[in-house]
Amino acid sequence: MKKIAFTLAEVLVTLGIIGIVAAMTLPTLIQSNKNKEVEAKLKKIYSVMNQAILLSEKDNGPKEYWPQSCKDDTCEDFYKTYFLPYLSSIKTLQFSGYGGYNIAIYFNDGTLLVGKAITDWYFFPNAKNFDKDTFAVETENGGVVRKDCGTTYFAFRFTPWAQTEANKFHYKKGFEPYRHSLTENTTDSLTEGPYGCGVQNSANVFCTALIQLNGWQIPDDYPFKVK
Repeated sequence: MKKIAFTLAEVLVTLGIIGIVAAMTLPTLIQSNKNKEVEAKLKKIYSVMNQAILLSEKDNGPKEYWPQSCKDDTCEDFYKTYFLPYLSSIKTLQFSGYGGYNIAIYFNDGTLLVGKAITDWYFFPNAKNFDKDTFAVETENGGVVRKDCGTTYFAFRFTPWAQTEANKFHYKKGFEPYRHSLTENTTDSLTEGPYGCGVQNSANVFCTALIQLNGWQIPDDYPFKVK
């Protein structure tokens, strides 16, 4: 009885095809898994921070009456009073950067949160991507470029006391995706302008809100590959 077998050439061709298919699909699978990781961590920090605020209010009163700003010599006291006792952080790092005083809060799940002068917050799903010297670069005209915002870190805002049109998405609310100066919460408004989530924009601070608007899932047409 004659045995049927593949020739060496056929085996090599088959392996080559498998290799090509794997090379084409593996990056997509890796990015899909990374998206899911970032989505889960964004939802988690959103919950953790708002729970911390509720706990802090029991000791420190309504958040609408908390300090609205701080200078370098008072910012440390603010975070130690209103936030740090209610967070399970493993260490903190204080540093000066764009906007003055900043504090980096490290968590045991490998994430990191930077607070800037009470109001602005930046969340790193992977703390290894944090570089205090480069995550915000001041321009010659006094502006700021956040080239990795929406990619390696994501912007939030805390201004519950600000009863202004520019803060209408933050007034009386807690830790929320950054929407300062927005007039409406739509995909178009979140992707336009210098703060919009897009490859041509300089700050991309609205990317977090864009993901939240999509049910805390990174949209299929999201302009960046998150890390």
